[in-house]
Amino acid sequence: MRFLCLHGHGTNSQILEAQLEPLRSRLPRDWEYEFLDGEKETIPATGIDAVFPGPYVCYHEEPIPEDVQHAVDLVKEVIREEGPFDGVIGFSQGAALAATVIAAEAERDPLAETFKVAIFLSATMPFDFSAGKLRLTCEADNTLTATHQDIDGTKLDGGKQDWLNDCRTAGVIAEFQARRPQVEKSALPQSVDVLLRYHPSTHPQQIDIPTVHVIGLKDEYLDHGKNLAGICNSRIQQVVTHDGGHQLPREGATVSRVAEAIQWAVDRMLFHN
Repeated sequence: MRFLCLHGHGTNSQILEAQLEPLRSRLPRDWEYEFLDGEKETIPATGIDAVFPGPYVCYHEEPIPEDVQHAVDLVKEVIREEGPFDGVIGFSQGAALAATVIAAEAERDPLAETFKVAIFLSATMPFDFSAGKLRLTCEADNTLTATHQDIDGTKLDGGKQDWLNDCRTAGVIAEFQARRPQVEKSALPQSVDVLLRYHPSTHPQQIDIPTVHVIGLKDEYLDHGKNLAGICNSRIQQVVTHDGGHQLPREGATVSRVAEAIQWAVDRMLFHN
């Protein structure tokens, strides 16, 4: 088994390698792991700089279509040059990127099999290239507006949808709002184009390979983890919950349960194929 491993926002491959060590020690020794660093420097994830040195990187910041596409292309390039890989392991943003790649390839070619198994750890939701984009604008009076457009910038849906509160904009609006205090009033209005996320209410099943979903019950992205499981084939998935937050489980028995779930998914992969 060969796995491509994708880290979270504000960390790096060495950090993910250290975080995965307790889990890897419970998996077959002949399995191989290739770690891919993001190319954008960023601020460290909360508390990570107190434990691990930088640089701290990410695959993209806000989900601007061109930036997410660049991250997807980076993964595809590694697959071409160093693959094939049997599976992918992604933490947080790395899980979202892995799922974005898998879902986009499945839409392009239903028979495509970028990976045969996927392990999603503390995942955030993947982005949907086929749904157009959302233009977020902070107006001169400091109000926020959202307009749905196709990829070429043509307005869609006649403005009837409340995109500021739509399930497919989960987290995206909050991230844009967090930047607003930093914007000088003289710079308003200010706009950014972002992608929409997948959601099980609009995309019931996008990922049809064996998957494992590791979800912290105190994770601020708890709903993301559940929703990602919701767009994967429920017959060939395992969901492992733990009492922690946005982190890999540390308690030995829980780590062992994750290892067992991964082995189960690999067995399903062999049967599925």
